[in-house]
Order: sequence, then C-alpha cells, then structure tokens
Amino acid sequence: MWRPRPERRRADGSRGLVPEVREFLMGAAGQGFVEYGLILSLSALLALVLLVFFGGTLSAFLQAVGDAIDAAS
Repeated sequence: MWRPRPERRRADGSRGLVPEVREFLMGAAGQGFVEYGLILSLSALLALVLLVFFGGTLSAFLQAVGDAIDAAS
C-alpha cells in the first residue's frame, strides 16, 4: 500500500511532489491494467450481445439508409 513520505524540500525550497506521484502510479500500474482489461472485455461482451439481439433490426435499418442514399443520387 502506498504511504506518503515525510515532506521533502528540493534545493530551491519547493516540495518535490513528482517522485511521490510517480511512485504511486508505478505501484498502481498492475491494478490499472486489470481494470482496463475488464472494461474492454465487458464492452466487447456487451457489443456482442447487442449485435445478437438487434443484428437483424440494425441490418434492416442500414439497408434502408443505403437504399435512400442510392435513390437520392
């Protein structure tokens, strides 16, 4: 688990937050990859389910749009 370090000062007197942020992000990188993988897989599953249920309707709609474009040109 990430714990903040005691406050450090740079040579110019400012606080050096960048190393702490970098350390936090590197520690959470594996968790981030897992979360993105879950989001991607659930999105793909949802798209597949929607295409199975609404594929025929979508095909008919796109065919009607294509026919309207052909008739207009």
